[in-house]
Amino acid sequence: MNDPVLLYAASAALACVLLLGALEKLRDMARFSAAVSAYRILPESWSGAFAWAYALAEAVAGVLLLAPPRQAAGAQLTLLVLATATAALAFNLLRGHRDIDCGCGGPASGTGRGGQGGAGLSWWLVLRNAVLASWTAPALHAAAGGSRGLQWVDAAAVFGLAISAVALYYTANHLLASHLKLRNL
Repeated sequence: MNDPVLLYAASAALACVLLLGALEKLRDMARFSAAVSAYRILPESWSGAFAWAYALAEAVAGVLLLAPPRQAAGAQLTLLVLATATAALAFNLLRGHRDIDCGCGGPASGTGRGGQGGAGLSWWLVLRNAVLASWTAPALHAAAGGSRGLQWVDAAAVFGLAISAVALYYTANHLLASHLKLRNL
């Protein structure tokens, strides 16, 4: 039997990260579309449509993670979203294209040197995405088997774990952005 506290905490934390990321992308689609174009993977004419589809998929994944009967579907969509972003990151890192905006939003984005956006790409972003992908494991594991019901006393643990995980994510993101900006000096 699986303990649902980890399942709900991981799902809630991941949902917060996805929904906040999607919101930031949707607020400035022109900037996100430019970041997608800078990756130079898709034809230029597809960048805008892909940017919209990606941001909406990120938002849908976050919403699904918050709906207990749909958490497994949300985890699967999250893995697809993260795999897409991580493959694009790795592809550009292997090509030596580091001085572009990651498009992920938050402190790693922004105005970089030479008119390029962001602090640049790094293998640390790939590692960050792998950690986020690991947060889907409880939802996928719970879908494979039963778990006990969530009790009212579990709510504080779920809330505390979720808030702590989101805080750690954003702290790590700020440290990563600072590292990348120092590297570019």
